[in-house]
Order: sequence, then C-alpha cells, then structure tokens
Amino acid sequence: MKLNSRYAVLAAALAGVGFGTVAAAQNEPSTANPATTAGAPAATGRHWHRAHGSMLLGTMLRATRQLNLTPQQKQSIRTLLTQARNENKSNAAAAPDVTVLGNPGDAGYATAVQNMQTRAASRIQLESALAANIYKNVLTDAQRQALPGVLADMKTQMQQRRANWLQQHPAANAGS
Repeated sequence: MKLNSRYAVLAAALAGVGFGTVAAAQNEPSTANPATTAGAPAATGRHWHRAHGSMLLGTMLRATRQLNLTPQQKQSIRTLLTQARNENKSNAAAAPDVTVLGNPGDAGYATAVQNMQTRAASRIQLESALAANIYKNVLTDAQRQALPGVLADMKTQMQQRRANWLQQHPAANAGS
C-alpha cells in the first residue's frame, strides 16, 4: 500500500505538469533574460530546471525539432497541442483534494488514489494518441524514417550528460 501511495503522488504530479510543459516544449524560444528565468540558480545555490514534459509526448516533440519541419507542420502540431490542452482543462478542474490524497488515514484516501490512477491512465492514453496522431498525420515518410536515428542520438546525448554529471557529483554516484 505504501508503494501505491507513492505512485499516486507521482501520478498527481505528472498529471498536473504534463500538458502545460509539453505545450511549452513546442513554443518558440523566448527572448527573456536567462538570469531571470527558471533555469537560473536559486538563492540557495541549487539549480532549478524547467520541466520538459512527459516521456511519451515530450520526447517526440523534442525530436521533431531536429526533423526540419515545415511551418505548416509546426502549426499543425501547435493546433493539436492546443486542442489537447483544452480537453485536459476539464480534467485539471477536477483536481484531487491534497488534504485527502496526502493523508493515508483519511476515509476518502483509497478513492482519491483510485481517481489519481484513473487520471494518470487517461493522461497516458491521451498523450499516446496525440503522439500517434502527430506521427501518422503530420510527419512525412522521410521524417518518420529519420525519427529512430534522431531518438538514438538524443539517448546518447542524455547518457553522456548523465555520465558527466556523475563525474562532477561523486557523492550522488555512491548511492546508485
């Protein structure tokens, strides 16, 4: 039961963040001052990083940036994301009560966890359908063929960044 509650809290966090950050991943880069954005170090010395969306849809959207999309394709993706975001707004309005979800002793806790599991499954279904729609209806055959190579390059870069980070933070490496 303890593990289920951890997954419920994780699902709640992902559901709240999912579509908003995915949409931000597709927008054009901002011209804001980097020192005042969320990526700037906090006063405590920690670095805060902007969320990059879900693994399902966010990865595909980041990959599309390397596929030389036409302006029409970019607009099609933006339209699909806007439609998905509007559909998700109704789900976001029914957010769970954190006083119930955060308290396993509450009488409504089991129901709240079940509702979060249902919402997480629904979000995953929506995102996978959206990714499939982009893949089938927006990308050209050449772009679909190039996608696995782009994803492999992204994976290699991520592994290199992780290895570099672990070299710079040896204490974190001791725990894994």
